[in-house]
Amino acid sequence: MELVRRLIVAGIAIPLIVALVLWAQPLHFFLVMALLVVLAQYEFYRLFPDIPFDSGTWLGLTAGAGFLYVIYLKSTGAVPPETLEAVAALLLVTVMGGTLLSGGISRMTYLPVVWLGIVYIPFLLGTILLIRGIPGGSRWILYLLAITWIVDAGGYFVGKAFGRHSMAPRISPKKTWEGAVGGALVGILASVAAAPWLPGPTSRFEMFWLGLALSVAGQLGDLVESAFKRQAGVKDSGHFLPGHGGMLDKVDSLLFNAPVLYAFLIFYVGLSSPVIV
Repeated sequence: MELVRRLIVAGIAIPLIVALVLWAQPLHFFLVMALLVVLAQYEFYRLFPDIPFDSGTWLGLTAGAGFLYVIYLKSTGAVPPETLEAVAALLLVTVMGGTLLSGGISRMTYLPVVWLGIVYIPFLLGTILLIRGIPGGSRWILYLLAITWIVDAGGYFVGKAFGRHSMAPRISPKKTWEGAVGGALVGILASVAAAPWLPGPTSRFEMFWLGLALSVAGQLGDLVESAFKRQAGVKDSGHFLPGHGGMLDKVDSLLFNAPVLYAFLIFYVGLSSPVIV
């Protein structure tokens, strides 16, 4: 029954996501991304029940949204690249100062989690905005999403059929090495098959290694989020989507493999976002 619910939700969501990636205006795409990021970051903070959800965590959510907005401006060429570093420093000062003034010394012990929430979600997921700002970036985002979904589905079905050896029993007992390898293999095959459709000078050989890197990074991102949930004693980060858990559950792999794809496009393919002249 859970699988049926997941398939129904996916059948509705995937066409909407494809339309958003291909045809949404940059500002509209950013607004949707901002909503997803705030939801995921909120769920992340709720995984730490000992930390009160007060002004410090609200500052973290506000700072995360602000940082994502600057990433969006960079992706459109509206601000110089070095603006990111300046804003990150200002946000750190603001969150630290605001937390101290609102809650006193006792609240300062929560700062590492608040700041981790900003780096872990808005910063890493913001690379999707940067990818979309690259020429042909929409196709690369669809490729990234397809690889992520294919690896996840491949790992699930292969693990269910052939899984015998647990990969991380203390973190995620149901994940197996067989499922991880199976997911990576189908991810590599899909990556190689997508080579002719993608912009930029990429060969099938390069797409083989990129598919492997994205598969491994995505599964590592899944495990990291599972570790956070394990310490919180919960199965899902939230209940945003029926049969799919929370928003953080849906973007956990993208948090790790989106930066890998962005680095590949910038440093290897030589593509870049618009910059101010």
